[in-house]
Amino acid sequence: MTWSSGQKLHGNNYILEKELKRGQFSVTYLASDRKKHQWVVKTLSDQLIHDFSQPEVDQIQETFLCEAVKLVKCRHPHLVQVKEPLVEGHQVGIVMEYLDGVDLASHAQKGLPESEALLYIQQIGEALKVIHEAGLIHRDVKPSNIRLRTDKQEAVLIDFGLARECNDASTTVDTHTADGFDALELYNVDTPLGAYTDVYSLAATLYFLVTGEIPPKAMDRCMSKARLIPPKQINEQISDRTNEVILIGMALQVDERPQTIQEWLDLLGLQRQIPGSKRQKSPMILIGAIIAVVGVLGLIAAWFLFKPTAIPQEPTPVQTPVSLIYTPVSSVSPITFWSNG
Repeated sequence: MTWSSGQKLHGNNYILEKELKRGQFSVTYLASDRKKHQWVVKTLSDQLIHDFSQPEVDQIQETFLCEAVKLVKCRHPHLVQVKEPLVEGHQVGIVMEYLDGVDLASHAQKGLPESEALLYIQQIGEALKVIHEAGLIHRDVKPSNIRLRTDKQEAVLIDFGLARECNDASTTVDTHTADGFDALELYNVDTPLGAYTDVYSLAATLYFLVTGEIPPKAMDRCMSKARLIPPKQINEQISDRTNEVILIGMALQVDERPQTIQEWLDLLGLQRQIPGSKRQKSPMILIGAIIAVVGVLGLIAAWFLFKPTAIPQEPTPVQTPVSLIYTPVSSVSPITFWSNG
């Protein structure tokens, strides 16, 4: 049984105030500690637990706790901080930082300026790199799981697809509840997942940020029930480069996508960030930025040089998944970086 509002946990260190979200795999609550500080507590859903035998449930909970311990060590300014795992009765959970503010699903309903969207994507991309370096895959990157700190242009990844990590049988998404941010391999338990899985979701998130529209589900695209409209056809203001790199990141087949977040960010032309450091505007940095742009052009050219070329199109109706391959534009527009002033 999942917990209820008013329940005390972890030696009365936390009290559950209210349920925030209930999903296929997990339930999250708003909680407060003895000092009245607010936290988010996440546990496995009854639905997930009831689908397995007791030995399988024990294994799922053990894995959940092991992954929670790894997440405690993942620290980044754009990643929600996991405080500690907990065990209460027959239930396991994790305690996470509570962040007030609006999520990107609400903030970007009508689309955002490209420079602002790229700022948030870079921030979340850097956070994902920390997760991947810990040997984890997020699995649930989407605008509703990214929150903006109040009165700041700082995006924070606030939720984890942790329950999907717990058991091979639970790694797939329900075709009825899946959305346009889930990669195709999340539908199939036999398909290995990797950093490229989060690449797809981050690219789909950028698609939403610059268009204000949720992309079609990967499975619908695979079965030719829907077509992925290039974002530039929806928003003519975005650059050719951003348009192309979104499509590359949202390729259906994993071998047609960049294999790491950094590889995909490099194609976008985003400079690597060092957590906690402030960029100083100087002539040398401007020169470095110019050199970086030239390097990005080479990266994009190299990406397509080793890929078979074809006219961008959705797969034709077939029974097996097919790849999407996009031909790059002949020229690449310079990128405009977001600035706070």
